[in-house]
Amino acid sequence: MGHMVRVFCAAAVVMAASACAGGASSGAGDSKRVVIANFGGAVEKVTETSFWKPFTADGGLAVRSDPAGGGFAAKLQAQAQSGRMSWDVIEALEGSSAVLLYRKGLLEKLPADLTAQLTKVSVPGSVQPYGVSMGDTGVVITCNMKVVKKCPANPAEFWDVKNFPGRRAMIDNPYESMASALIADGVPAGKVFPIDVDRALRKLGQIKSAVNVWTTSGDQQMQLMRSGEVGIAFMWSGRVKSLADEGVKLKTSWDGSLVNPSYTVVVKNGPNTDGGMKYLKWYATHPDAQANLVNALGYGTSNRAVGTLVKPGIRAWMPSDPANAKNQVRIDSAWWADNQRTVAPRWRDFIAG
Repeated sequence: MGHMVRVFCAAAVVMAASACAGGASSGAGDSKRVVIANFGGAVEKVTETSFWKPFTADGGLAVRSDPAGGGFAAKLQAQAQSGRMSWDVIEALEGSSAVLLYRKGLLEKLPADLTAQLTKVSVPGSVQPYGVSMGDTGVVITCNMKVVKKCPANPAEFWDVKNFPGRRAMIDNPYESMASALIADGVPAGKVFPIDVDRALRKLGQIKSAVNVWTTSGDQQMQLMRSGEVGIAFMWSGRVKSLADEGVKLKTSWDGSLVNPSYTVVVKNGPNTDGGMKYLKWYATHPDAQANLVNALGYGTSNRAVGTLVKPGIRAWMPSDPANAKNQVRIDSAWWADNQRTVAPRWRDFIAG
């Protein structure tokens, strides 16, 4: 959910500021209020009605929204450098940013008993030491069927430009596009990570001349597909759902799809850290509330029961739905956190070359 605006800068921001982070203290605390950083816009509206208001009604803690609009890693680092933390919770924090911030001591570790409790009710992999999945995004192959006659059913067919002709778009994101390249090259889903960068770039080199656009935002993906400027693309699943809701004639394949995780996390030394942890627990244990988010936006959440609670037809958009899990790869956020400094320059050279 909005992860591309942060993917290349998160590591540099965290590493540059880590020396200042240890001495950060909380802001003016309010034990009756939780401050939640979020993307704003439609996401803020949905989370307010789905999560914040019911949470307040259940537990008596008010929620103050900070619609920061993304760039959470940089903004949290600025708070740490100033010595005054403003947030208690960040919603939909991109996975590698969560790993890096946690390693630098800026995110609370979930208590062991809470981790055990949440793991029992959550989708495998969605509970991490630093948070719980919220806003997981699928990366899927999508076609505008008014523009092309045949749509690739998997990454290998996406690479087959002879039998599946059409203007193409891929995502300007190294770990997403390299993972898709390895799947296309026959690597089993369970062995895509750690990524063999040399092999992935060789495979991408085979199709680069046929890629008309490398997309850098969800809005761009939607506009290209909506207008018919491209007919075949790797896209983020929430954006595909939005296009389908508009009535665009699409065909989408989840075979060989990716899941790019985001997390709800609790800020260390926030104004109300205890309240933040109460909110995280409430979110993770209320599948009915999570279902409201999925119904509205199509992004993935953590609780196993959500699939039984969403509206008819919505399950098709859920990254965690078993029908979408064939050859599916969950992005290894820790791998990107570990390798971003060396891989990002190679990716930029590949795109520019």
